[in-house]
Amino acid sequence: MEVDVVKVTLLGTSPPVWRRILVPRDITLQHLHRTLQTVMGWTNSHLHQFVVQRRTFSDPRSKGGNKVTNENRTRLGELIWTVGASLLYEYDFGDGWRHQLLLEEVLTGDESFQQMRRGKAMLSTRRLWRATRICRASQCTSGRQSPRSRGGL
Repeated sequence: MEVDVVKVTLLGTSPPVWRRILVPRDITLQHLHRTLQTVMGWTNSHLHQFVVQRRTFSDPRSKGGNKVTNENRTRLGELIWTVGASLLYEYDFGDGWRHQLLLEEVLTGDESFQQMRRGKAMLSTRRLWRATRICRASQCTSGRQSPRSRGGL
């Protein structure tokens, strides 16, 4: 199993707001969207889309005006397969939160990745969300306030 190391950067912020995540190379864009919602502290209450090479990927039920490819049938590894490749994730079209997803590394998984995939070593989304909220409340990100507490998110 291959695992992608992806750096997610919220564009247009100072200081930079970013996360580094590990995701299975075969993750669908729909599941990647859910992961991004959790790690960035979003609430999944707005529309979103992925854009790469002038192609748009989203939930087909969102009724976007442009031709949209179904994110449920598209895997991350099909879009960015070489280190240094990137795509754009846009969330909340009214406020225009744009994120660059940069492929930093592709790891070849050993048994620990296989266990992670089966869910034995991975936090559930709900537990991860709680941990993120606790971390935000205690300002455990190098002593800095979270972007939300500064009014940025």
